[in-house]
Amino acid sequence: MHFYGFLSNGHTAALVGPDTSIDWFPYPRFDSPSVLTRILGGRRHGFFAVAWDGPAKVTQRYLDGTNVIETRVGEGAQAASITDFLDPKGPVLCRALAAGRPLRLHLKLAFDYGLVPAAVRATARGLDLRHPLEPLHLELVVRNLKGRPLPPPRLGSSEEIVWALRPGRYLVELGAVGHNRGPEETVATAAHHWRRRQIPYDGPHPEAFARSALVLQGLTYAPTHAVIAAPTTSLPEEVGGTRQWDYRYTWIRDAAYVAEAWTGAGALEAARATLAFLLNRVAPEAAPFDAPLVRVDGSLVPAERDLEWLPGHAGSWPCREGNGAADQRQLDIEGDLLASLHRYLEASDDWDFAAEHWPRIVRLVEWSGAHWRERDASLWEFRGQDAHYTHSKLMCWVALDRGARIGRRLGHGQQALRWEQEALRVRAAIERWGTDPSGDHYVQRFGGSAVDAALLLLPLYEYCAVDAPRFQATLQRIETDLVDNGWVYRYRRDMFGAAAHPFVLANTWLARVYWRQGRTAEAARALEPVLAARTSLGLLGEHVDQATGVPRGNFPQAFSHLGILQALSEMAAVPAQGRLQPV
Repeated sequence: MHFYGFLSNGHTAALVGPDTSIDWFPYPRFDSPSVLTRILGGRRHGFFAVAWDGPAKVTQRYLDGTNVIETRVGEGAQAASITDFLDPKGPVLCRALAAGRPLRLHLKLAFDYGLVPAAVRATARGLDLRHPLEPLHLELVVRNLKGRPLPPPRLGSSEEIVWALRPGRYLVELGAVGHNRGPEETVATAAHHWRRRQIPYDGPHPEAFARSALVLQGLTYAPTHAVIAAPTTSLPEEVGGTRQWDYRYTWIRDAAYVAEAWTGAGALEAARATLAFLLNRVAPEAAPFDAPLVRVDGSLVPAERDLEWLPGHAGSWPCREGNGAADQRQLDIEGDLLASLHRYLEASDDWDFAAEHWPRIVRLVEWSGAHWRERDASLWEFRGQDAHYTHSKLMCWVALDRGARIGRRLGHGQQALRWEQEALRVRAAIERWGTDPSGDHYVQRFGGSAVDAALLLLPLYEYCAVDAPRFQATLQRIETDLVDNGWVYRYRRDMFGAAAHPFVLANTWLARVYWRQGRTAEAARALEPVLAARTSLGLLGEHVDQATGVPRGNFPQAFSHLGILQALSEMAAVPAQGRLQPV
């Protein structure tokens, strides 16, 4: 499946299509308004393409071990290559061109998600593209092989810039352009930036592991080590529906999952940095977190609003900025963070880190112990459907359990004992109310009858054994009710109706459960559709359209790629059927 390629520099991201058009570019950072927004609209909303005359075969690939994309056009003397990347040193979108044929650059830049066309003027080294109402501007500079800027084209009456280039080698820069440099030097610097971050791995599907690691590295905001859920807003979960959300923020849950995946993969420094960002968000009073998600600098996420001027990707409206989940209560997030922290501590023996953050750990555990009896929106972020969700209670149990384990290791035995006793009360509630009336299997919410994919996490968080009878019965219900053609749905219905597409992360959960049960062939089969659904560049969205193979939801998705990292790390590091040991 050919879809967009993902570019990143640890500050912002861009998406480049198989036709060379860059159709998404928030500027200057991940959660800023975009200046190229055609992916959610049309040409007038902003794009940056390379064009040529006549038909030509086009192929695309990542340079090995990088988030740098090379597009090759044609063959022989008329061939051209376009190497796209974001400058690791700043918010600059770079296109290194090696052209055996004439090429044209087509640029339409519009600020505020395509709403405000740029005011364009020629300068001594290129074009200045300025926001007419705010102090924000970008430069477009084209340099030759020696790094010297080319004279800009004459500006016409059209808002679309067309810059014709003769055969040759060029470096095209868009953004906060700095000193003079040539294309070869810049490509080499960008490639080295990613290759020096490679994670050693010796296990199945090494190419999937490596690409997923690069995606997660690319979704990490370098100044703070915050991890965003995805680099886009409003790519639809279901074409023509209303499930369009802004994912360019750091969810406590998602980032904790990423840190756990880094620990399992042996990337302990990355895990520690992300955990430190999350722990430093813990408030000294009231709830530990002001919201379940924050911006990449730790500030509050803006209120959700519709971008009414955008028609939406494939006509799926509305497009949105901000996220209403910031107003929800999600009781699982403290447990998510403490589980990831405990996993890191066991793997690293870095107990000084735990001691440094002990007051914050206490806040997290005490909050879970005091509030686990309340309703919440669950990890699925149901709107208007707060209830007693079994997974949320599980994660409150995890918070108390992992807090007690950490506390005992640090010599806080009395606090640990009190938390252990409260964890027993949470467990009693789950066993009484989180099961169906017969007590045969666990259910999605207290008093309900449906199951959801989050119940697969019960043994993964060591609440129960993978072969416990009640979990075995739950697994059978999940296989019957939620698995379709090898794909796992997170649930069947929510406030918007039937779930349209499977949830990629859930397949990796199922694979991990099978692996721990010793069902290795079934574990491999659970991963097969995920690996097969990757785009030609190895990327995944949050969902997959079974009928077409097209990624659905925001793209690429941290959940999906961290799931691959977790599953493959476990398969490479531990024997099937046994308690997971730290890597």
